Amino acid sequence: MSTKENERQCALVTGASGGIGLELARVLAAHRFDLVLLARSRDKLETLAGELKADHGARVTVVPADLSEPSAPQAVFDTLNDAGIQVGLLVNNAGLLIEGRFGELDLEDELRLLQVNVLAMTALTRLFLPPMLERKHGRILNVASIAAFVPVPNLAVYAASKAYVLSFGEALSQELSGSKITLTTLCPGVTETGMVQGTSLAGMPRMMIMDAKSVAQEGYRACMAGKPVHVAGIANELAVQWVKYQPNWLMRAVGGLLGKGRDA
Repeated sequence: MSTKENERQCALVTGASGGIGLELARVLAAHRFDLVLLARSRDKLETLAGELKADHGARVTVVPADLSEPSAPQAVFDTLNDAGIQVGLLVNNAGLLIEGRFGELDLEDELRLLQVNVLAMTALTRLFLPPMLERKHGRILNVASIAAFVPVPNLAVYAASKAYVLSFGEALSQELSGSKITLTTLCPGVTETGMVQGTSLAGMPRMMIMDAKSVAQEGYRACMAGKPVHVAGIANELAVQWVKYQPNWLMRAVGGLLGKGRDA
């Protein structure tokens, strides 16, 4: 498969069965990318694959996988390598969110979150980056969150995992400078997805909640432009810029207010 910019490439999208991942897959297919769709649900992936083939003529490969399994990233890489599929764009979108007081949450659930949000993302990036470097072309889009910029009580592990994604992405984008490989970290705010349903985040004012399609479109444009970090939504961008100039004690207080929703 060609890796030239003006020819059809293949994008691997994790967490493609819903939310931002599903919308990113649609945006990519509309821009003439072939797709590898990865999530746990084969049925949902097959349905999306049928849609993308019918609407855009995309070649779609479905890879059901559970990224909470430590062996999953290597298995996914080996499967695609054996099939001769070259991934020109890696989208690390899969993620878990668990809300509640850290001392009361199940340890296995929190470790599972870290496996998906941090370890699987890191492993997939490490596995798919060398072939991109060898071909001298490629893009990586990692999905973080505006929670990466401030500690959030009752979302302590989730926010910390997204801070890792942001720091990792910014560092790696500098390492890749001049290599013709770009890494973009997308930081959405609260987005209307299945992940936030049933949490206090879903109760935020509607004006503060973005739809997944808009987030995906912004993420695609930022990735194609090679932008190192993109905060989705003007209101979120303004909030992040404000945060950067505030003292740590104030940020902890702000995070505390954000976490009050759980106790209300």
